Amino acid sequence: MMLEHKILVFFHISLWVFWLGTDLGVFLAAKMSENSSLSIETRSSVLRLGMVLDRLPRTCNALIFPSGLQLIASLEIIRVPAWALALVWILGLAWVLIMWRGFLNPGTAAEKLFEKTNTPFSLLLCVGALAFAAATQTVAALEAPLWLAAKLVAVGLIGFAVVPLDRGFAPATATFATIAQSGSTAELEQKYHAQLQPVYGWVLFIYAMTIVAAFSGTVFGP
Repeated sequence: MMLEHKILVFFHISLWVFWLGTDLGVFLAAKMSENSSLSIETRSSVLRLGMVLDRLPRTCNALIFPSGLQLIASLEIIRVPAWALALVWILGLAWVLIMWRGFLNPGTAAEKLFEKTNTPFSLLLCVGALAFAAATQTVAALEAPLWLAAKLVAVGLIGFAVVPLDRGFAPATATFATIAQSGSTAELEQKYHAQLQPVYGWVLFIYAMTIVAAFSGTVFGP
């Protein structure tokens, strides 16, 4: 059991590491794609690389809550019913399966299914984590330390932030496609830059919440 717990801790921490590390690569790729002094081929390649890297933080996002809940149950911070734990894992793994089928089958029904379900899954993560955080401070049977509530709030806010981030990035990629097909103009470059600014804001917010969640669990947790 001790070995299983250590493996679970390693897995959970690894999710945070790969989440933040690869997402930083996505951020830098988007920034480089704005550099109009580079060839459009270079900018397109960098942006495509960023979108491939983006698969890892999205995968980590889907698995962070199930692995965290498993840790809570393992540490007996809260008694988590087996059915609840199983349900959370099923939802998380289903999200990952739908996600990767979409990634690996662009332009198909699998990709469209991912696009349709990503927002509902993200909002479900948000509502579930925030509701759980509130319950740990208000329901006697679920009473837990404040550090856990802080971590859950951070995870929930990340789930929320993914939604406006995706909605903001879609028009930016459309503008970049126009630049790639029709050629760069000052107006198009300015439009692309302006569309990316709120996206960067949400990315930085996610970074901040990731740090809050990891800090709460490692410094104040068991």
